[in-house]
Amino acid sequence: MINDERLPWHEAHWRQIQQSRATGRLPHALLLTGPAGLGKGVFARRLAQGLLCKAPDPEGNACGHCRACHLFQADNHPDYRLIRPEEDHKSAENDSSKKKSKVIKINQIRDLCVFLDYTSHYSGYKIVLLEPADRLQVNAANSLLKTLEEPPGNSLLLLVTAQAARLPVTVRSRCQVLSFNTPSREVSGPWLASQLSGSLEPIALLDAANGAPLAALAYADGERWRRRQSLMKDYEQVITGQLDPIQAAENWMQGNLTENLRWLINWHTDLVRLKMSPDTPQFRNPDARSVLQNWVIRQSSHRLFARLDAAIRLHTLCATTQVNTQLLLEVFFSSVSGNEKSNTF
Repeated sequence: MINDERLPWHEAHWRQIQQSRATGRLPHALLLTGPAGLGKGVFARRLAQGLLCKAPDPEGNACGHCRACHLFQADNHPDYRLIRPEEDHKSAENDSSKKKSKVIKINQIRDLCVFLDYTSHYSGYKIVLLEPADRLQVNAANSLLKTLEEPPGNSLLLLVTAQAARLPVTVRSRCQVLSFNTPSREVSGPWLASQLSGSLEPIALLDAANGAPLAALAYADGERWRRRQSLMKDYEQVITGQLDPIQAAENWMQGNLTENLRWLINWHTDLVRLKMSPDTPQFRNPDARSVLQNWVIRQSSHRLFARLDAAIRLHTLCATTQVNTQLLLEVFFSSVSGNEKSNTF
């Protein structure tokens, strides 16, 4: 939980948006892009609440006390909608659990369009937040185009994504892009330190999170940090032939698979850097440098580049397609251990 939603690395963008609003040039659609862990969704919700608030401060921030703010904070404001991948019921008999869909479907976009066509309840903005926008199905994205081209008056669409290239160009071209970049250590370090309790080192967390402050803050959760260490141990055992690839794949399916695979990519990026320059100062996992130095001795440059490409491909497939992710992991780990089933996914 973030204690203060006015994140310091957002302020330049915030001033830019408020200036556009003051001069009547606020766009009808904003595409908020940039790496994960920078708080793009936090920024979008802060903006939405500020626009819906009845008594914002001079900087455009919501007052937090009016009826509109109370409704927003309760996720019940009639002029605001959040669109995310919905949950589908599993079809298996006697299985009442839910599985989160990986996509935003066309029926959700149709409902969005109907919502925007109605008059605002509070004679102000009608706002829709799509997060993550790159999960739009092709048909859903096409259905959104007319609304992006001819938006109803006083409507605002906020599309948030860490993978803007996955959005159709027809969608991207109809939005004003707001690009978020990784903040400097001088900005993110003090902020992260103010959020931490205990002995964890902010800079080490930031390095492990590629400089993304909110990702670093999430790593401060002891369970996630321990999982990272456990997966690193598993991977080392796969490399040395001490752990069966099938068992390793089962272990890696635990927790947040997308995050697990980002760690895998980061480790391989550092392995390539170490192979090219053993004393490289550009390092994403300084706390694991000695472990990675042991790994890099066993592999050629060609092999390391091939493994990095395979890790990136694995992450992309697992994040964007309906695939047997455990099987893909088994193939990947088999190739690492030397018992390769296939070179392609």
